[in-house]
Amino acid sequence: MARRKKIPGATNWEKLRKTLDAPKTSKKKSKSSQNVPVPSPPISPPKPQNNRKSKPLLLSNPTKISTDVTQRLALDCEMVGVGKEGKESELAKVSIVNVYGDVVYNKHVKPRSQVTDYRAEITGLSAKILKEQGIPFKDAQREVAEMIKDRVIIGHSLHNDFAVLGFSHPRHLIRDTSRYKPFKDISRGNTPSLKRLVQHFLQTEVQDGVHDSVEDARCALLLYRKHRAQWERSVKKKKRKGEEEEEREEEDKDDGLDD
Repeated sequence: MARRKKIPGATNWEKLRKTLDAPKTSKKKSKSSQNVPVPSPPISPPKPQNNRKSKPLLLSNPTKISTDVTQRLALDCEMVGVGKEGKESELAKVSIVNVYGDVVYNKHVKPRSQVTDYRAEITGLSAKILKEQGIPFKDAQREVAEMIKDRVIIGHSLHNDFAVLGFSHPRHLIRDTSRYKPFKDISRGNTPSLKRLVQHFLQTEVQDGVHDSVEDARCALLLYRKHRAQWERSVKKKKRKGEEEEEREEEDKDDGLDD
């Protein structure tokens, strides 16, 4: 069995999150103000930090499972090959991170069919890993479905992930980096790879060797966060357009009724 290559996920994550959380530079004091004595303000105890929205993307422990399941989550799955020549895919691992990049779910899954290709050069998985660490597919399916219900899900080529999970997710709650038009423009309208998107928009390298589903989920998250305002405006615009089309269809039906 080939030894799994070490993935610099935490290091890359620190580099990536700095693109969103660069500290603001303070303004320099003018020469005139430097010579004027200013009375020291009274010392007061620091206020507790309860608002996660103000916090940057910091990972004190990249592998620890967080209980902070936010309204927006990023998901990525690893798949193994089954069937003839291993061309069909089955779920082997699911990773979910919250909007701050903290891991909220990260489990291996026992495939339901006989594995004919572990795709080890990409997944880093083996029969031993899935046997010792994997949970039953039905358990993973139920846990993931419950966790992401009614939440916005971010990821890359999510249709593949939901196909192996065996359920769908509401279209208006999906933010897929492989289908977002401004991202597709760098590939002349074709589907761009996550690796290329990260190179282009985040100026860093990922997926060098064995893929890491946690790192891939975080990359999709960062791409979304960096373009969130524009992306959400486009979602609202499409929603309004769809509602207007539905209204016109209803009006056309009414016009066709006899008095």
